[in-house]
Amino acid sequence: MSGRLEIVPLGGLGEFGRNLMWIRAPNSGLIVDAGVSFPDESFPGIDRIAPDLSALRGEPIAAVLLTHGHEDHIGALPYLREWCEAPVYGLPFTLAMARRRLEEAGVSESGLIEVKSGERRMAGAFSFSFFRVSHSVPDSAAIWIESGGITLLHSGDFKIDADPPDGETTDWEGLRAAVGSGVDLALVDSTNAQRPGRSGSEREAGRGLASAFAGATGRIVLTTFSSHVARVAQAAEAAVALGRRVAFLGRSVRAVAEIAERMGRLRLPAGARPSGSDLARLEPSHLLCVTSGSQGEPFSALYRLALEEHPDLSLSPGDLVIFSARVVPGHERSVNRVCDHLVRRGARVMTESDPPVHVSGHAHKDELRDWIRAARPRAVLPIHGEHRMLSAAAEVAREAGIATHNVFLLDNGDSLTIEGGGFSLARDAVPSGRIYLDSRPEPVDSGIVRDRRELAQEGFVVVIVPPQASEEIAVASRGVAAPAGRLEEEIRRAARDVLSRATIEERRDPEWLRAEIALAARRACRRAFGLRPVIVPVVV
Repeated sequence: MSGRLEIVPLGGLGEFGRNLMWIRAPNSGLIVDAGVSFPDESFPGIDRIAPDLSALRGEPIAAVLLTHGHEDHIGALPYLREWCEAPVYGLPFTLAMARRRLEEAGVSESGLIEVKSGERRMAGAFSFSFFRVSHSVPDSAAIWIESGGITLLHSGDFKIDADPPDGETTDWEGLRAAVGSGVDLALVDSTNAQRPGRSGSEREAGRGLASAFAGATGRIVLTTFSSHVARVAQAAEAAVALGRRVAFLGRSVRAVAEIAERMGRLRLPAGARPSGSDLARLEPSHLLCVTSGSQGEPFSALYRLALEEHPDLSLSPGDLVIFSARVVPGHERSVNRVCDHLVRRGARVMTESDPPVHVSGHAHKDELRDWIRAARPRAVLPIHGEHRMLSAAAEVAREAGIATHNVFLLDNGDSLTIEGGGFSLARDAVPSGRIYLDSRPEPVDSGIVRDRRELAQEGFVVVIVPPQASEEIAVASRGVAAPAGRLEEEIRRAARDVLSRATIEERRDPEWLRAEIALAARRACRRAFGLRPVIVPVVV
């Protein structure tokens, strides 16, 4: 082993989503995945959060490797492609999803290179091979990487499913041939490392959905992740067998369904898809609607159905709504709120807690142990998950026989270096912040996000200072949980105190006045009411 490799996570460790792993060799680099995360309602107005890519600018990037087509692994690709022209490699369905994401962002789709499972490729100082694994989106892959005699196995997101509906099992033969006598480091999906046993086959969810469909008398609305093609295909097959037609509601669901049909991953008989104008006229017992919104996202198709705001369809008492997806931590309140609205419409709601309408796409403990033993690594780096999950995966690695000093727990921005047969760890080696994104193409400044959160939590107060000292100071507030008359009087008193002690020169300095009045008003609110609203002084 004569080379040197540095592994730097810029997202995905200690959190859900934003997965991006930077692998550095001397004068060459690889990026594995470039994903976003989806914030909960504590980030007002923010749609997506991407990794801070500033550490990559100016670096020699030889290739971008995509393990699969979920947004938490490809969603930041458009922002990376604005300045990084390195070729992007992936299996066919993954690149189809990436191409759609780039099209929507108006970014060039050039440089996307399809690979086959087990095919060896070269880029810069690296050679690498993709190997198909089971997950909840087609063409998911683990990636074997070699540089300077050092070998890695990046699991991507995976589970071990011996009988998936699409028949595409994990490419164990190719993986074992690539691994040979073992790898230096295995990077292992930790999402379900706290869950005992095994995740169960995707066919179990298909059978559960078919059973639920058979007992339904009204409309059926199924919500799942739009990219879960195997789930959607099984649901569509069960619905068509019962004489139902299948409608896709929501932009992302329709787009993925079109890609899946084009690639032969989803097959519907002619006439099985009604138009939007036909939905309201169809007999309820003849319709399955597959919708976006499994995480309670505002403005999703399911959200609009729950609020009776969908332009093509209204729910009726007796309709069945099935949540065939895990609730991502942080979105529980949003999902519960949507469920409550659905029940108000008279719908019957089934969730993940009503098995078996959902099985996970991530490996449980026993599968992780099997994977680590198959990879035969000298060291293990848990990835993809919050810290408690990473810690649980580390314990599984130790149970699988990996020495404690060779099991590493990293945070975003840390660096793990492999050189001369040894490992060294550096904390906070590179910047690893967050980029906040809303409906506009430009990122949202973190200060604006902070202001939005403060406004949402404590409200704001405007203090208007007139030009003449004899005129009354005006105070207006919104969203401040304090007695209105008393709040205004406390803030006026604080502002008058500032003006009374100000010199003539200070009184003529608007910047000084704004700063002093904001400070005095904040102190008054904290002292009198225990509140910290945003204070906006206006000096006329």
